[in-house]
Amino acid sequence: MSIPIQSQIFNPITGVFGTGQMQIFGSGQSGIWYIPLGIGKVRVRMWGGGGGVAGPGGGGGFALKTIYDLTGVTSVYVTVGSAGGTSSFGSYVSATGGGSSGSYTGGSGVGGDINASGGTGGGSGAGSLFGTGGTTSVMGASGASNTTGGFNGLLGSGANYSTSTSNPSLSSATSGMSASFSIDFIGTGGGGSYSNGASSGANGGGGYYGGYPGGGGAGGNGSPGMVIVEW
Repeated sequence: MSIPIQSQIFNPITGVFGTGQMQIFGSGQSGIWYIPLGIGKVRVRMWGGGGGVAGPGGGGGFALKTIYDLTGVTSVYVTVGSAGGTSSFGSYVSATGGGSSGSYTGGSGVGGDINASGGTGGGSGAGSLFGTGGTTSVMGASGASNTTGGFNGLLGSGANYSTSTSNPSLSSATSGMSASFSIDFIGTGGGGSYSNGASSGANGGGGYYGGYPGGGGAGGNGSPGMVIVEW
């Protein structure tokens, strides 16, 4: 699958990096990243997949790292974690996925300059640049959800649901800032919603790109992770 190279927009927290180019690896887009000619350093940010396989799960971890020692390296394998899976940029940095099946712990960033954990508990928010994801009913950098509805994060609102078992009306999590504004704010939306009594619930939310990266599932699968490479 071809992944387009995009020009960066200004990021008010981390700034534009290097030449201002970036590549986003989303759900199902694990693969080799070929290092452009003359590039010896990159900045990478990533989220692990939200936990939950047809059931509750914790939020995915987050990591951000600047890598300065790529001179002579031609390619790096990028892994995008699915529900509960680990995302990674070669062996340089990774972010683990949220737990599920009774272990609703949040994932963690590993090896980053900045590492954050996902929230613990079904429907928890992913970690982000701003810190730990929301934990069930406790606000965090990204929101969370429990059986009484969605809880807000610092910069985004949690999802909500109706209590009707026959027609559970779900509302999506939102990001605090538009994705076109800055990638610094990706992952700061609310967590997933929970459909009370229904056969399946909504996926966990990261508040971006159709509800990911890294939100834990409340009544369904967690949302996939994401890896962003800047150079």
